[in-house]
Amino acid sequence: MTQHKVLSDDSMTAMDEIARVLGQDAVILSTKKIGQKIEIIGSNDIKDILKSSKKNPNKPDFKELFSKAPLSKNISNRSINKVIKNNKNEKLTADENFVSKKDLEIFKCEIKSILNESIITDLNSLNNHIDDNNFIKLLNEGYSKKTINCIFENLKKEDTSRSINNFYNVLSKKLTFDLKDKLLNSKTILVSGLSGVGKTTICAKIASYLLDQSMSSHNNDNITLVNLGKTSPNKTSNLFNFGRVLNLNVYSFSEIENLDKYISENKNQIIIIDISKDFLGDKNFNDYLKITYLDNRKLLLNVIQSGINFKSLEKQMSYLDGLSPINVLTKLDEIIVNSYDFSMYHDLNCKLGLLSGTNKIIDSIAFANSLILAQYMKEN
Repeated sequence: MTQHKVLSDDSMTAMDEIARVLGQDAVILSTKKIGQKIEIIGSNDIKDILKSSKKNPNKPDFKELFSKAPLSKNISNRSINKVIKNNKNEKLTADENFVSKKDLEIFKCEIKSILNESIITDLNSLNNHIDDNNFIKLLNEGYSKKTINCIFENLKKEDTSRSINNFYNVLSKKLTFDLKDKLLNSKTILVSGLSGVGKTTICAKIASYLLDQSMSSHNNDNITLVNLGKTSPNKTSNLFNFGRVLNLNVYSFSEIENLDKYISENKNQIIIIDISKDFLGDKNFNDYLKITYLDNRKLLLNVIQSGINFKSLEKQMSYLDGLSPINVLTKLDEIIVNSYDFSMYHDLNCKLGLLSGTNKIIDSIAFANSLILAQYMKEN
């Protein structure tokens, strides 16, 4: 037998059949697609073998870098070899420089088959974790490579196994901040955030919580809501409405100097400040925060709406660069937080201190807890 024709669903199966019937030294005479099938004609005739270009034994095929199965050899077009070996710079004919659409489709099918069985990574992830099954599992769950690598490095330093449960536990600790004592002992609570994230509502929820913690029935006089905005709100704004519901005084300032003066004159009061988005990008206000934030009785909270994308959160955090605010995650009754979100908070160094839903004011905030967060990660 000198020639053998195989009709198969794919070229790899056809190649295996050629090798089985004609032996490993067989060469391919032609490859073509017939309908949905691949037809390959092989030969083990000595004349055909001698005509075939010799393969460099020291250089593996592309597929052999990933598996033991060799890439099929389509020699129906020898023009590529002719171009490489053409030392005389002779002008190629149209036939010699032609690659058929059929051959290209076969090649694309083979490459697709190779990639389906491969793991593609980059240099940042090519480390001693890539062979760890848990690394791959966490990637499949949606955690970022940066997050996984960072947590695994922490586990390595602590000489702790890189189990998925340990990953959840360490990540949840890195994401949460024990805010309760800090909140109760702060006299000035500044609340920043973009428009529509529930910032004003959070101010009212914090005020409600502080009122619940007070043993004095006259403590309403010691808590004040303040609006800081470029334009003054009207008397029907949400902050004024919350003030009426909670029986609290509400003030409004448009200048940083006036706000600072009011804080200085009311040091014994708890002042909750709703910072308008207009001040987030204000350099003067950012500098003011950096100076006043040195006072350990001042607290800066940044309100984040759950479901925010990476670019938006990155931009929001850039407004408070160098201030390390504690973040409040809102609208949790509307949007489910997942592994992508947790990686985003980690990669952007967001510490979560408070969690909240949307509408309810009384008994509506919860303090972030690493144990509960780790359990949530395990169950979702």
